[in-house]
Amino acid sequence: MRTPTFPRPETLAARVGMRLVTGQQLTHRDFQNETASYRLSSYIETLRNRHGWPIETKTETSPTNDPVGRNAVYGRYRLEPEFLGILRAEMGDRLDNFIEAVKRFEAKGAK
Repeated sequence: MRTPTFPRPETLAARVGMRLVTGQQLTHRDFQNETASYRLSSYIETLRNRHGWPIETKTETSPTNDPVGRNAVYGRYRLEPEFLGILRAEMGDRLDNFIEAVKRFEAKGAK
């Protein structure tokens, strides 16, 4: 397994990554509600292809409010718990530092 790298903490890719490494599962709507970004799948691809993250996508379907009864198909993104354990064991303080750096960045913007 290639050791994943971390994006810069001030990027949306890092904001996605921080949520994933803390065990969260994300959909586009979750991320949009937290960051006002419409591009979650782009940041997922950045983490996968540029940074080597083995992010899984589970396809889900839900009804919409569309009057014709349309269903929306979307992805729920996550990192396997086993991988998170390996990442924690291999990266330890580096992982904690990444999480804290992203949280600090987000806290600055919330003021």
